[in-house]
Amino acid sequence: CPIYRRSGGHSYGYTVPGPIGSILTPGLDLKKYSGLPFASTLCGSCSDVCPVKINIHEQLYRWRQVIAEQGHLPAAKRQSMKWAGRVLSRPGWYNFFGKIGRWAIRRLPRPFLYNRFNEWGKDRELPEPPRQSFKEWYRENKRL
Repeated sequence: CPIYRRSGGHSYGYTVPGPIGSILTPGLDLKKYSGLPFASTLCGSCSDVCPVKINIHEQLYRWRQVIAEQGHLPAAKRQSMKWAGRVLSRPGWYNFFGKIGRWAIRRLPRPFLYNRFNEWGKDRELPEPPRQSFKEWYRENKRL
């Protein structure tokens, strides 16, 4: 698992670390350990290297579904996924918010981007966004 390789087992917060722990522990206390199945990219790397060929990524995906169905998703995650679904399903919205995002990341003051609402940004830096989207670049360069 790329996540496990980078973070190690201690970041999982349970005795059984890594992807296997992420599929076992929610069964013990779904509410307490509901975040573990989301600590995976679902790329399938864990399933590929599993010596007993457990489809770990499929089980993690199923746990995510169960967590959502039983209402254990944090409100912020639930709302952000709802809005992400809306934006990603509408090309016009996607293009518009992509432009706004690229503009904002370059110009907004650092405290606005890195604050208590941005969990991801506590330990990471956002890369400099490109001036144009890939779609815009491709339109200009497709004849090359």
